Amino acid sequence: MIHTVSATSRRILICEDNRLIAMGWAVILASAGYQVVGPVHGAEKALELAYKDLPDLALIDIALGGTIDGISVAAELAPLGTSVIFVTADYQRAAVEGREWATDILIKPVAETTVLHSVALALQNKQEVDQDGAVGKSDLACVERLP
Repeated sequence: MIHTVSATSRRILICEDNRLIAMGWAVILASAGYQVVGPVHGAEKALELAYKDLPDLALIDIALGGTIDGISVAAELAPLGTSVIFVTADYQRAAVEGREWATDILIKPVAETTVLHSVALALQNKQEVDQDGAVGKSDLACVERLP
């Protein structure tokens, strides 16, 4: 079982151009106690909302209508500390072009339990990284002491 801080303290941005899918994710996450930001249906609006109040995590479809795709949104948000989960029908593109930005990649159609598990795991990992300050810091200290 995954243990995290209260879901209500975690903000999740939804960026999905299919309104039905986006609303489904919003209902699932809100029912689980998360604060849902959006859903938004385009990259520009996602970035606008994220810059106003940075979310803890973003669920992003990579193929968005418009000039900016979901991979570009992730490339903007991940370095700021937002965990990113791609939810897409195009796994190959997500894995090749967006893997460095993604905590996870889920393939559509995706089950409710899979979304919730992936979100909980990503937020748990983010919490651990935030508490440690840096990934691998203790591992580096061990390596430096080796003869």
